This record gives sequence, C-alpha cells and structure tokens, in this order.
Amino acid sequence: MVTTQITDKYTAITLSPNRSTDWKDIKRWLIFLSLPALFVAIGWFAMGVWIILPLVGIELGLLTYFMYKVCYQNYRVQKIIIQKKQVILEAGIQKLNQVQLFQRPDCYLVITEPTSPMENLELTLSSDEGSYAIGGFLNSEDKGLARRSLIKAGLIECSSLWWQKNNR
Repeated sequence: MVTTQITDKYTAITLSPNRSTDWKDIKRWLIFLSLPALFVAIGWFAMGVWIILPLVGIELGLLTYFMYKVCYQNYRVQKIIIQKKQVILEAGIQKLNQVQLFQRPDCYLVITEPTSPMENLELTLSSDEGSYAIGGFLNSEDKGLARRSLIKAGLIECSSLWWQKNNR
C-alpha cells in the first residue's frame, strides 16, 4: 500500500504491504484448524496410540510459529520524507527504527526494469553515500504507484542500465 502526504515543507510517502488479515484473524484460523486435529489425536491416544499426540503438538507448534513470522513481516513499513535539502528514509517493523539520510541534490531513484515476466520492478534510493532498496515487499501495482509518487515528489529517476541506449 502506498500513501502520500503533502505539506508545504515536505512530502511523505509511506510504503507498507497489503494486509488481508491480522494476527487476531490468524489466531482464530489456527484454533479452527487445531481443534479437529487435537480431537483426532486425543482419540488415538485414548486407544493406546500415544505417539500421535506429540506429533500433532509439533505440527501445530510449527504451523503457529510460521504463521506468526509471516504475519509479523506484514507490519513492515518504509517512510520516505522528501524535503528541499534532504531525503529521509525511515524503515522498520511496526515502528520506524532505521533511518537513512540522503542529501537532496545527490539523491536519485534507481529503477531496475524487469527482464522477464517473473521479475518485478526494483526501486532503490541512491546517492554518493550509498543506496537503499525500497518497496521490496510491494506488489507490482504498488511499486509502479510508489515510482510515480517519488517522481512527482521531485526525485530524479535513473535507470540501472543508464549506459545502454535503449534500456527500456
């Protein structure tokens, strides 16, 4: 998801993944999935096949762990604040705890066009001090929207294949 906030002093563009569900919904889904498996495992345990119960516990524990990790990554956020003299990139999961500063005249947006249908557009904020990939968690539509928003905010676009004559 790409949101843009424009004021007199700055333009802030916030990038975040599209979330179709949250942790509360995932917990409900896990309970819905776990109860039948536990009932079957308890039934087998009551008939003397005790080995089923720990295996179901391991299975449900791993499922819960991986679902938590996936859900946690969906709270990733990148905020790009474009001011007259500098570009500030704040990034993090749930809270913005990583900050990159770029000086405005030297900061530009590097575009890496996909070379096959299976690849996505890649966006990178670059300057003489270094570069930082942005929007890696966005879908292709949102990456295009982020690209247009950054260009509209005044960043210069440069192709990663700038030396080639027809790089598009």
